[in-house]
Amino acid sequence: MRDDFSMNQVSGLECVYLSKTEHYQLDCFIRQYVKTRNLRSIPDISDVLRSALEGYPGKPPIMVNELNAWIDKTLGYRASHPDFPQLEDV
Repeated sequence: MRDDFSMNQVSGLECVYLSKTEHYQLDCFIRQYVKTRNLRSIPDISDVLRSALEGYPGKPPIMVNELNAWIDKTLGYRASHPDFPQLEDV
């Protein structure tokens, strides 16, 4: 790991890393999560996510794929693909 990455990390969930050099601020991450899971119709979804994130057990640096997977597992959401309708489980 590069020295500047380990020295310049933001603590907590203030930001979520896409790579060693790119990151989302928490608000941007939440918007991205809502969009990729097609959750806009859920009332107060941003508040639901913020509340769930308070219980995130990971340590910084927090990578976006790890956080997505944890939220999906914790809250039961799934990513949706913009070109394909949601498929129902059988």
